[in-house]
Amino acid sequence: MRHHREVFEAMRARPGMYVRDVRYSVVAAFLLGYDAACEGGVLVGFREWLAVRLGAGWNLDWQALVLDIAFPETQSAEAAVSASPDSEQRAIDTLFALIAEFEEARRGPDALMTIYASYQKAAPANPSSVSVRKRE
Repeated sequence: MRHHREVFEAMRARPGMYVRDVRYSVVAAFLLGYDAACEGGVLVGFREWLAVRLGAGWNLDWQALVLDIAFPETQSAEAAVSASPDSEQRAIDTLFALIAEFEEARRGPDALMTIYASYQKAAPANPSSVSVRKRE
């Protein structure tokens, strides 16, 4: 995991060296491709960890969950991210901060099992029957 952390930290510091258009959706797409190239092992459990942390979004992908965490005050996180370059940067910063937290949470021999057990305990039996977004 050390090599992946180094790649993520380098991309966080200088995203323009990895993607031409530094926007949240492009950075997330790069990370999806990176994860796929590593046979899905780098971000395994990330979506579940985010959903448990958020307490909602059981039926969402990790890209949407990150936006919900980055923009909790908005009704539409997808619209908020594209509102300005600062919003794009806020989403990117949140993404990399969450990945770093997740890597810490995933350390240890039983950590991934613990993440999935927490998800199973917290998620509703039929996630498609609950609202997509949890807003206060």
